[in-house]
Amino acid sequence: MPFANPTPYDYFPRRLHPQEIGNPFNVINLFFGWENFPAWREHLDEWKEAAIRPSYRMNNEQTLRTFIRYEFIEILIEGVFMICRLDKSYWMPDSELRHRYKMHSKTFMPDKDEMNNAIRYFNNSHNPKQFQWEAYNLIYLDKDERYNPLKVFYQLWETYNLPHVRDALYWWLVVSMDYTCADDSRGDDYLNEFHRHLQRIIEAAHLIYIWNMDKWPKLYP
Repeated sequence: MPFANPTPYDYFPRRLHPQEIGNPFNVINLFFGWENFPAWREHLDEWKEAAIRPSYRMNNEQTLRTFIRYEFIEILIEGVFMICRLDKSYWMPDSELRHRYKMHSKTFMPDKDEMNNAIRYFNNSHNPKQFQWEAYNLIYLDKDERYNPLKVFYQLWETYNLPHVRDALYWWLVVSMDYTCADDSRGDDYLNEFHRHLQRIIEAAHLIYIWNMDKWPKLYP
């Protein structure tokens, strides 16, 4: 349900660069190139706790990290929105991108040899340990969604629209930093549901990420 009556301008990407608009899958590369999959999941859980617990107070370092991650999540959401728009486009490069996905969709499965080693985590390319692999286990996606991660992207927009997601992200940021909690306004249930959707989006995006992103065509406007 939208938070207000959005205008067409509210659906335009605001944070994406031209190369990301031309090929929004580049946003996934950016997202997991900055921080890895387990760290993103851990951050969402911590962020939810900060918004639900009235007594929770972020220190200066946590506040800075949350602001930076908030911007990265907003970029990811805009990229996911643009990816879903590809399905309605008749532009030839978009058709090529969809065709490549349909041809290779069953290869989107976790590969222990291709785990990303972004900052704040161990180097998984050198004798990874079992506990490192477990951090990459999928929690929120069922079997069909693991074979078709784009399905998860489409499901997000069955519940929300882009202006609504932007508004929900900003509200989440505010209640995690001020002297209130989620239950004082939209409620814990609202936040729990939104948190679950974002965790599903991040899991689906990581399945796409670990299938060598270089295989996607480099498209520009």
